[in-house]
Amino acid sequence: MKDIYEKFAFDYDEFGPIESYLGDEKNFFHKLFTEHNIKTVLDCACGTGQHLYMLSQLGYQTWGSDYSHSMLKIAEKNLHERGCDIPLTQCDFRYLERKFDVCFDAVVCLTTSLPHLHTDEDLLFAIKSMKNRLNKNGLLVFTSGTTDYTLTLPSIEVVVNREDFSRIFVKEHDGRFQTIHVLDLYHSLQRTEENQYDIVYRILLDNDYRMLLSKTGFTNIELYGDYDRSPYDAGSRRLIVVAELTT
Repeated sequence: MKDIYEKFAFDYDEFGPIESYLGDEKNFFHKLFTEHNIKTVLDCACGTGQHLYMLSQLGYQTWGSDYSHSMLKIAEKNLHERGCDIPLTQCDFRYLERKFDVCFDAVVCLTTSLPHLHTDEDLLFAIKSMKNRLNKNGLLVFTSGTTDYTLTLPSIEVVVNREDFSRIFVKEHDGRFQTIHVLDLYHSLQRTEENQYDIVYRILLDNDYRMLLSKTGFTNIELYGDYDRSPYDAGSRRLIVVAELTT
């Protein structure tokens, strides 16, 4: 599988500092994990480390893994600069047991990471791998920005617009897959280039997550439409999935 973030990783954090662009996620995870007595967490698609930093600041013992060597390189730099010593491992989240021989109270796979896999076989394989790294009563958490509602929005979105930099998403979908063309435009004396990165996601909505999780043995599944834990519906801008391993 190709590392689509091999180059993008080094400019990924133009979204903003890793401390500041997670919105209400910090409160969401703190409340959820406190309710379930979570102590140890694996972020199996840790990217540049923003969630690892957030979870460590909340006091959880954290581990991070990612398929992309480049993302891990940036995560290591980000965490080191903030005084965080968090173990990082290169790993395909379909095969977590190859790198981790311990289980965790929670496994998280965030920011529309699971839909990088495009077949039912791969999706089920990945969820089984995550499930097998959970302690009893452990939590599996997914978050996604792709919802029934966001699929109806205009195809062009300006997500960053600073004096020196702009990031534009151009989206297209065919009902099964969504492609996001990321356009990075630098307009300063130091940088003037433009880059494009194309990311193809399998469209996974509420019923898809219910089906996949049910097939892998999860029975206690909650779906939320925002970090306030309001129920997911056709108007939700987020899809947050929490599954508890009760067997």
